[in-house]
Amino acid sequence: MDSDNLALEFLNTKRYLKGRTTDVIANPAQLHQWLARDTEPSPPVARLLFDQTHRLRDAIREAVEAHIRNEPVPPTSLYELNRALQVSRFTTQLSQDEHRLSLVERDTATPAGAALSRIALSAATLLTEVDPRRIRQCLSDRCVLWFLDTSKSGRRRWCSMATCGNRAKAARHYQRQKATVVD
Repeated sequence: MDSDNLALEFLNTKRYLKGRTTDVIANPAQLHQWLARDTEPSPPVARLLFDQTHRLRDAIREAVEAHIRNEPVPPTSLYELNRALQVSRFTTQLSQDEHRLSLVERDTATPAGAALSRIALSAATLLTEVDPRRIRQCLSDRCVLWFLDTSKSGRRRWCSMATCGNRAKAARHYQRQKATVVD
């Protein structure tokens, strides 16, 4: 599912599958896999990152929901987002390449912190630069996925036309056929 935004992809790690809500990041190993990390942190660090990840996902969900309702973002959500944003610390260094000097910006955050910081930055950008009317949750009553409506008309209703949209069309068709048979 391509929501066109990293923060919404992150929200979509909590999904509705086979009749129930499923968390794609239900343990530290799944988080490690979702982040596509090369090195696995120690168990205590992995657990801390896992807990921070869930707090960040909840904060992003609350912030997005408030934003699309044109309400203030809850202070606890702002705190979690800002905490994740602060983890990324950039520093400028002077670098010499043969005879030329240049300024190079380097990220001094831990790899785990940098991953959450990128997600938080995506959420912050979404909340500050995207029309809230374009941030949507799938209208299927069997789906919880979020997406960014980039359609020209701005009338997209489903996370995916191939799945939820098709199911809705099939259900409407079935209801029409059923009504015709009854009449």
